[in-house]
Amino acid sequence: MSGNKVSHDELLRFIRDLLVAHGASDSDAATVAQGLVWANLRGVDGHGVSRLPRYLKLIGSGEIDPKAQPYLIHDRAATFVLDGGHGFGPIAAMKGAALAVERAKKSGVCFGLIRQTTHTGAIGRYAQWIAERDCAAIIMGAGQTLMAYHGARVASLGTSPIAIAVPSGSGPLVLDMAASTISNGKILQSRASGAELPQDTVLTAKGEPTTDPRTAEILLPLGGPKGSGLGLMFEMLASVLAAAPVQARALGPEKRTRHTANTAMIAVDIATFRPVGDFTHDADTLAAIIKALPRQTGFDEILLPGERSGRTEAKRRKSGIPLPAKLWEELAGIAKTHEIKMMAVSG
Repeated sequence: MSGNKVSHDELLRFIRDLLVAHGASDSDAATVAQGLVWANLRGVDGHGVSRLPRYLKLIGSGEIDPKAQPYLIHDRAATFVLDGGHGFGPIAAMKGAALAVERAKKSGVCFGLIRQTTHTGAIGRYAQWIAERDCAAIIMGAGQTLMAYHGARVASLGTSPIAIAVPSGSGPLVLDMAASTISNGKILQSRASGAELPQDTVLTAKGEPTTDPRTAEILLPLGGPKGSGLGLMFEMLASVLAAAPVQARALGPEKRTRHTANTAMIAVDIATFRPVGDFTHDADTLAAIIKALPRQTGFDEILLPGERSGRTEAKRRKSGIPLPAKLWEELAGIAKTHEIKMMAVSG
């Protein structure tokens, strides 16, 4: 069976229906579904609907509480700590983003910590949302032990993503990247498609290099010591500072394996420092200069952060989101088990 394309609306409906069937409220299911579809639309398929089967398993095992609601445990004018109660990561992250913007508008800057959640999804979504409200955003993530510290042959850090976004005249500029050479979602995606992984990106469970997604278990840090250094500091800022360490509990005597994620979030109100229109004008000027720079041999175009993803989104909104055959079959099986209407094929 070959893969199929589906519309983003149909994919959203399908994810929402399955999450509701597993105990989520309509509004929470919609928020989680929107995050997964956002990733699929922008071509970040490893953080899209391919994650849904894993989410459902985590709900079944009790590692995700589908009814949990985030609550404040530290609440000041320009700082907050939000505890996710091991609920859906996107629910806590979206609430945190809203709090960060609200407080940045009053205080100029807000720093927030979001702790004890589960998989947060593509954090660029939250940075973009903040930038759409005329704030700059810096978001750092910490989570499962999936990446090797530079020089180690065992998983010892999270993939530690960072997203930075600023407003511009043509929409937010969004940098969204992991501190690993590739994301863990890329491994899952390659297992579904059968494609080999790039060289020097992953290790087997025994710490040996591989390109086979079936044996890939440990991610390598981007830029060696640079990537692992970022990962360590993100764990310090997002987890240790929030009194919710992940790596020490996973690597130390406790050997904790529970799926846990934390996020550090900074929002900066542009208007506190200068008029928003002046900022976006200067941002557009710099972007145009970068785009027009002399190109190296082999480069047809110089791209800005998020530009390729934006084009992919525009295309997929029109033509549909492609789903690999193996993933389609898995989702069809889940839909049948839970008596959920399968997605209609687009085109």
